[in-house]
Amino acid sequence: MVNLDDVNETAYYIPYEEQNAEPSEPSLPLRLAFDLPNGPELRWNAYKSAWDKCLNRIQTLFHELYEPVVAEVVEKIESAYNDDKQSDFTSLALPHFEIPTIAVANSSSADPYFLSSVISQLRSIAHLYPSDCVNLTTAMKFIISGFLSTSGSGSSYKSSAKILAAYDINVLVAWYSAQKADTRPQKLILLLHDFEQFDPGVLQDVLYICSQHVPSLPLVVLISLSSPLSPLSPQSYLHVTYPRSTLKLMRIQSVIVPGGPRVLEEVIIKTFVNLSSVNDELDIVPGPAVLEFLVEYATRFNPSVHALLNILQLAHLKHFLTNPLTALVSLVPHLPSGINALSLESTLQEPGSTDFKELLVQRLTFDRDDADNSNLTSSLPALTRAVHIACSQFRTRTRSIRLAYLLLQGLHGFLSEKGYKGLGNHWGSTTVPAFMSTAAQTAASTLSSRYPQYLSLQNYINLLQLHAQTHSKQSVKDITYARTLLRKLRPEELRAYLNTLIPKFQELQNDLGVDIPTGDDDGEESSNLNLAEVVRMLEEWRSEAEEVYRAYETVETGTRERNMNEAAVEKFKLLKENLAEWMYEYLGVLTTPIESGPLWDVYYTGSAVFPSETLNPSIRASIIAGLLRPKDFVAEPSPSIFSHVPAGDDGCEVAQSERTRTAHAGQKDTPQDNFVEDENGDEITDDSDPLHTLPDTSVLFHRYLESGKMINVYDWFESFHTVIGIRRRETNAKEGQKKRKGKAANGIVSPAKKGKEKARDSDLDGDEEMKDHGEEPPDSSSDSEERHQLLVQARFIRALHELDFLGFIKHTRRKPDHVLRTVFDVGD
Repeated sequence: MVNLDDVNETAYYIPYEEQNAEPSEPSLPLRLAFDLPNGPELRWNAYKSAWDKCLNRIQTLFHELYEPVVAEVVEKIESAYNDDKQSDFTSLALPHFEIPTIAVANSSSADPYFLSSVISQLRSIAHLYPSDCVNLTTAMKFIISGFLSTSGSGSSYKSSAKILAAYDINVLVAWYSAQKADTRPQKLILLLHDFEQFDPGVLQDVLYICSQHVPSLPLVVLISLSSPLSPLSPQSYLHVTYPRSTLKLMRIQSVIVPGGPRVLEEVIIKTFVNLSSVNDELDIVPGPAVLEFLVEYATRFNPSVHALLNILQLAHLKHFLTNPLTALVSLVPHLPSGINALSLESTLQEPGSTDFKELLVQRLTFDRDDADNSNLTSSLPALTRAVHIACSQFRTRTRSIRLAYLLLQGLHGFLSEKGYKGLGNHWGSTTVPAFMSTAAQTAASTLSSRYPQYLSLQNYINLLQLHAQTHSKQSVKDITYARTLLRKLRPEELRAYLNTLIPKFQELQNDLGVDIPTGDDDGEESSNLNLAEVVRMLEEWRSEAEEVYRAYETVETGTRERNMNEAAVEKFKLLKENLAEWMYEYLGVLTTPIESGPLWDVYYTGSAVFPSETLNPSIRASIIAGLLRPKDFVAEPSPSIFSHVPAGDDGCEVAQSERTRTAHAGQKDTPQDNFVEDENGDEITDDSDPLHTLPDTSVLFHRYLESGKMINVYDWFESFHTVIGIRRRETNAKEGQKKRKGKAANGIVSPAKKGKEKARDSDLDGDEEMKDHGEEPPDSSSDSEERHQLLVQARFIRALHELDFLGFIKHTRRKPDHVLRTVFDVGD
């Protein structure tokens, strides 16, 4: 249910639902150029599968983050009245019992996962929203009815209206006492949603009334606070807003829910960056454009779970709606264990798949020779094999980029633990050793707070854009600086770093298994991870580092490196140089651009612009555009035109599939510029739509734009009545013309009539169409004309109320027959 009183929301979308309408079947995406015969269905199924996999992983990660806090909240609620020592202390040290209260910070209603996890483990919960707490009577009625509805017998329990009112808390006491001992709930939990929006005056009275019946009525108050709470400061919105007389009635325990930028970044890194097993990889990889928009939106607006899911779902939806090649996601699985070749070959053999096959061959053979082109064109098994190879190459390159990021992040973390600066503050705050002074720790924490948030995610974005010409080369500097830092390691540091690096590669090799070949035996591109070879080489270097370290330990402290024998020194220098050069070259291979491979845009969003207007639309401009040009919004959309042409090394260019409209913002046209008159005196809009053909609300809004600051309602009605009259006369004329053509076709020729008879017949000819539009056809009687006038007035009032609901007019007490105009600068 939509909470229309939520102050955090600026607008609501309520879809129109017809009464007694049959449920419509879900519509498929529009058919694109070069699409398969069943392309829309394949792309839609692929979208649902890819998004479900991504959604399940994100939900699992958030539930893992929330699990300790959920257990803590549930434990506090369960032990609220079970601690005998605390009950004795309460009864002896205080003149009254306190209500156990758990204040949960960062638990906004926009993030439903935490509260849903808590509610699923509890029973006998009554929910109270700010809209239910208008006054004391209404609040108590909602609380009592909420608890009564939690049990099976609650619906049959009725209090005597002669004794107790529905808002009397004694009804709740009587209901609780009437419950059987085995079915009686141990706790009655009152959950206050969006606590900052409650009226403090009303809630103070509610808490006072509830405190008078504790502990005979085991109430526990669970407060959901959207505002953050610092662990170092007990002051929260609850302590600042409510007086001491109310706070003393509650025994408050605070719980902080993990949230904000840190948690959001951690979830994104674990979802899209951390290397997982082959069987657990996501179908779609978000590109830098999506991730940059996500960082910007979370930094400027809302770093919540709901916002994260909305952005990722829109990115998935756009990806599958604009590219016909994304049908391959459902035809070619990315698992190396087996390719669904039969399904792909049978699909490509269908008569309507010729264009799709030609596009596929063009994308696969863009940088190959003519022999390969002819082979793929003539042989479907060869084409299927090439698609499989392209999919494997993409998966290997995405893993390579992520491995490069993890290597740089691991090196930075290792150096930070040793007290060094690492790769720089843009890789995260430096960990200050415990032996350093408090002043040094404070200076380090202050320095780290100056840098923006989402540092780890931004570094991953920089690696994705490493070879882009329009972005900075920060990642190139980081890779070069990593080589310099490895050359400066001391013997014990080199030994410790290898001991840290080798287990990570071994774990990665166990998770991913053997290297996945991306080519065949004819010299195709092979995997660039080479995990087995890397582990073997690092093991050799670690044995050499152990020998150098033993020689290093035998020398006295302070002059170790100078007193080492020359052979050990040369071996140590060579080892550092080999490690540094290998890391530099290995990172260069790992950061090969994803866009350089074939069919990369099937699984990767790339640099495609995120449709931000769908997430944060301009509601005011959309409403005004809908009122000015309603036919543009109700007309059937034109088929999307998809143009897929290779464009150098960057892959392909996608033409816009939607019709774009140019908005001339800032132009202040006069009414004479906006409308011209036709032969009959009717006004025609700049889109060649006569004014009388528009809906009533649009007609009234066009007249609204022509008026001054204050509008006379009677004059407004008269202008509206004039437009309706034009529509009526035109309907009568068209219907009369149709009837005359029908009579002429049947051979019936009516005698010529005079002007009055002709006008009367013309008016009668339009009666049937007037009935179809819900209007009463006019006749010679005055009653029928009055009914028509009342119908026009009703239509005017209905359109006026719609403009009032949309906020375009404001009523004034000074002139009851006038309204104030609220919108003036309206661009065409």
